[in-house]
Amino acid sequence: MANITCVRVSPHTFLHTMAKIYFLNGGDPFTLGQILDHASLNMVDYYVELFSSDIKQQHKKFSPVENMKRIL
Repeated sequence: MANITCVRVSPHTFLHTMAKIYFLNGGDPFTLGQILDHASLNMVDYYVELFSSDIKQQHKKFSPVENMKRIL
């Protein structure tokens, strides 16, 4: 109905996207589990499904080696 093409669109896709963005913005997995109404952190992990580019970005953001200039 929205004429969105070339990408998968569903309520489930929106839920995955919300969970991933919540987590990348610093949300904790325990609260996210409550929001998603899942008691298991395994299910939270399933919803987040980080891409390799996200992992690299998070590593650069939090790595002590990458951030040594700010520490010294």
